[in-house]
Amino acid sequence: MFGGIRSRTNPYRLYIGLEAAESFLVAIAYTTAVVYWVRSGRLNPLQLILLGTMVEAAYFVLQLPSGVLADVVSRRLCVVAGRALVAAGFLMQGLSAHFAVLLTAQIPVGFGAALSFGAQEAWLADEAGETELTHVFLRATQFGLVGGIAGSILSGVLALPGLFVPFLISGGLIGVLAVVLACVMPETRVATPDRPPRLGGVLRESWREFTGQVGKARRAMVVVPGLVLLLGMMFCLGMWSEGFDRLWGAYLLRDISFPHLPGLNTALWFSVFAIVSALLSLASTQWATQRTGKLGPGSVVSTLLGLTLATAAGVIVMAASHVFAVVVVAYLFVATLRPVFSPLISGWVVARVGSDVRATALSATDMFDSAGQIAGGPVVGVIGFLTSIRVALLASAVALGPGAALLITATRRARVRHDAADETDSA
Repeated sequence: MFGGIRSRTNPYRLYIGLEAAESFLVAIAYTTAVVYWVRSGRLNPLQLILLGTMVEAAYFVLQLPSGVLADVVSRRLCVVAGRALVAAGFLMQGLSAHFAVLLTAQIPVGFGAALSFGAQEAWLADEAGETELTHVFLRATQFGLVGGIAGSILSGVLALPGLFVPFLISGGLIGVLAVVLACVMPETRVATPDRPPRLGGVLRESWREFTGQVGKARRAMVVVPGLVLLLGMMFCLGMWSEGFDRLWGAYLLRDISFPHLPGLNTALWFSVFAIVSALLSLASTQWATQRTGKLGPGSVVSTLLGLTLATAAGVIVMAASHVFAVVVVAYLFVATLRPVFSPLISGWVVARVGSDVRATALSATDMFDSAGQIAGGPVVGVIGFLTSIRVALLASAVALGPGAALLITATRRARVRHDAADETDSA
């Protein structure tokens, strides 16, 4: 029965629908999460950072193996299992605001994200039979932003009876989404290799495939021009994002005075921030779609450079100001740019890496982002704990400097190769 449903499923529509649905459900939980963690859990800046570090550590540990699993076994399996684990992590957080429970709950969330990322994009490339999918990734991001707007509105409403409620609702619905995906998601282009019947043989064969995939990914990093520099940039981006993502909400709650407006409590304020940033992000992703469509894939690196420099400037303005309106505008500016990074990077990698190692390469790319978050997050958390959240945010922005330098180098190398190619053609 399910085989017939899967055969009729359009991969483009399913991918975009999945992005919209997941963004909607995640927004329900995370829009008011920082209010829940700070008000109900009474977490300090270091504890907030440690939540993110635990997610990224779990993500990092499983990221490359999950990419190999997706390449050699089943991408659909990884996507479905990933959603189920995220659902479990959200439910755990909704059941208790104790720091130990919150910290433990980040493990299944990190594992679930690792299983899904890379596998989902590689699945689409195989099922659609295309490699130039940057426009699809950007379009899916836009639909995800629309879903995020709806989820943000609902999050503020659900938080009125209790700040824990959004996590419970979101976790339950993501579990339902996992079941639906298991029933409707097709997979026709990945052949599962034959396995030896004994456990020892299975483990040896799995290890052989793992090392083989890692070797292919390493060779791809060397052969594909600019990939190593892009991975370095991802590491720097991760060092910045972990501190910013975990502390911006606490910064507003503790260091900035909210204006008193009738009917707007703290949770609803955060819903408003999420809705406005999502609407603005629709415009930024549309701009990125038009720019890459007009200038071609070669414009991705220069676009990333502009985004990185603009993000650093926005964080500095936000952390340096004491005025509510200025802080919020600076935050919204940074939040508007954030969604553009991932589809640009994913599209760039998918277009340049072979199908047999695509999920592994995407996993490796995101693995560098996780490594940066693991390395930079605790440092920023300690700075925030010993000094102030304001100083911690400024410290996180420093990491974007080396990332911009790597992108400048990548841009120059691409220009040199382009000029050399033109000279060869003219000769």
